[in-house]
Amino acid sequence: MVGGMLSGYRVLGFDLETTGLDARKDRIVQYALIGSDVDGSHINLASLVDPRRGIPTAASRIHGISEEDVRGAGSFETHVSAISELIEDAVIVGHNISNFDWRFLELECMRAGVETPIPRAIVDTYSLARKLRIPGRRTLGVLCARYDISIGRAHSADADAGASLLLLWSMMHSHPAEFRGDIDDLQDMLSNRGGSSSRLGPGMQDLEPVAGTNGRLRLSDDGVVIAFGKHKGRTLSELEKLDSRYVDWLLSPSSPIPSKIVSEFVRNQRE
Repeated sequence: MVGGMLSGYRVLGFDLETTGLDARKDRIVQYALIGSDVDGSHINLASLVDPRRGIPTAASRIHGISEEDVRGAGSFETHVSAISELIEDAVIVGHNISNFDWRFLELECMRAGVETPIPRAIVDTYSLARKLRIPGRRTLGVLCARYDISIGRAHSADADAGASLLLLWSMMHSHPAEFRGDIDDLQDMLSNRGGSSSRLGPGMQDLEPVAGTNGRLRLSDDGVVIAFGKHKGRTLSELEKLDSRYVDWLLSPSSPIPSKIVSEFVRNQRE
């Protein structure tokens, strides 16, 4: 199903159903990760979760999940390992995921005493619809209807996760000019880091690219600068203090930059 800028990645639609809207006090009652792996094989991981608390009637009316349904489903701690394994280094797609689902996941991981998995990218189809200036309401249901996508059991995690993935695919096909770059270009567009809105502004293209990195690393007076992804515009030395796990990822086989090049710069700045 995936192609173009998504080729070569595990690409998964992600959705959660919860006991309410406040990630600080509410809990997950259902999750789904639907999509395909790097080799094209299908992935379908979905389950109910026992929130270890009551499910308000108002929430049950929306997603149809009752306290009886989740009894024996296991707490989040029993599911987090499987969830993290799939999300790590994958392209995760969801509708309003940045403001809702991901916040819930982060706080549930914190309560479970584990680190939140690091995806290759997060693509929020709600934010994307705004960027593409698709007219009208931008709820998942309205946008899916616009592209003739049938959700089926709306507000069930697996149906919404699959619908989000199909919605991304449809938007890519209807706006091909916006998707000619790579996944990092898409991330930059969604986070307002592309072009003159990036931290280094139009000067980014003026910086000398590091050989062998396809311009993903550039040289400035302040050191080696990341020229892609969520930390675009930051130096490696900054990242070691702010997000050491990201540096570890840059040094791993999953990095889009040869790890040998990154390790040389990291070693030099530590000496």
